[in-house]
Amino acid sequence: MSCVAIVHCESYDQALVDAAVEEACLLGGMPEVTGKSILLKPNILSDAKEDRCITTHSQVVRSVVRLLKGKGAKRILIGDSPGLQKPSFLPKASGIHRVCLEEGVDWVDFTKQPTLTTIPYTRGKKLPLASILGEVDMVFSLPKFKTHQLMYTTGAVKNLFGLVPNLYKSPCHVQFPSREQFASLMVGIAAVVKPSFSLMDGIIGMEGPGPANGRPRHMGLLLASCDALALDYAQAQIMGYEPKSIPIIAEGLRRSLGSAPTLYPKLNAGDLVQHDFLRIEMQKQTRFFHSLIIPFVLSRYIRWKVKRERKAPVFLSDPCILCRKCIDICPANALTMQHKRIIIDPSVCIRCYCCHEVCPASAIAVDEEINS
Repeated sequence: MSCVAIVHCESYDQALVDAAVEEACLLGGMPEVTGKSILLKPNILSDAKEDRCITTHSQVVRSVVRLLKGKGAKRILIGDSPGLQKPSFLPKASGIHRVCLEEGVDWVDFTKQPTLTTIPYTRGKKLPLASILGEVDMVFSLPKFKTHQLMYTTGAVKNLFGLVPNLYKSPCHVQFPSREQFASLMVGIAAVVKPSFSLMDGIIGMEGPGPANGRPRHMGLLLASCDALALDYAQAQIMGYEPKSIPIIAEGLRRSLGSAPTLYPKLNAGDLVQHDFLRIEMQKQTRFFHSLIIPFVLSRYIRWKVKRERKAPVFLSDPCILCRKCIDICPANALTMQHKRIIIDPSVCIRCYCCHEVCPASAIAVDEEINS
């Protein structure tokens, strides 16, 4: 039985968040944490200010820390690894570093001596994962309620991709170019990490071209569950998607990573559907044989097929601040700067939209967001 607790929380007022987090965790079946060491994994796609709604809000992170302390946790750590992280990275703009200092918990640098790990469901793919995983008793995923340009939604399962340090992530888009393949990678990582609990910040979420360049949307919700996949299922339903059409959810169900929610102890996702939510346009799914078997034999073919089916990003010169983050993260080396403009080679671009995710100026457009 997969229980997902959904509770109202109308603002980031700390007292309100403290009470709502405690209620959600209690109803969601948070496991016993007395004497345990726990890693909190918020979503810090980039260290953006909180009003952009890109990161898990610091007040939510603070409330989880306080709750775990009150429940007798032995040690609490917080960590994440954005795609362009430097070894000295600290999440200062988002306020999460301040939470670490004020609450007396440790920030973890995932880039230090990561552990090479075989990822299930990827035909033997090995990826470095944060070594702290071997030192803690539990991992709590703290995602943000957001859309995702490539995977339609981002949630508790995909949030664990941040345990792969910085630039080790972007090449995965070359090796797993279809949405179905990439979903297998995400589900494989979750199968390795085995998160003990997940709590999603949906007080103010993001709609439209997420996970970085969408627009804030007040939802007034927190979601919590011991089943990360069930939590993501509930989020997708609230957004107005058919949850089983989301590749990560479909793959997670197929691999028995979790299940659809069977119990809502308070609010039911079916009663919270936002029909006017600005979603990412759903594309026709790649056939199973082509997406999971042919790629390992005819990888060039599947990359060509992906390019034909997805639109390349468009680079807007006026808002561009020439920070070069898009160039630095592009796994296909499809971008160059010429005459103070970003130039894309569409024949090389693999449509992973990593550039769109890291752009701090909303200068990259992907024409795939509509109310579907």
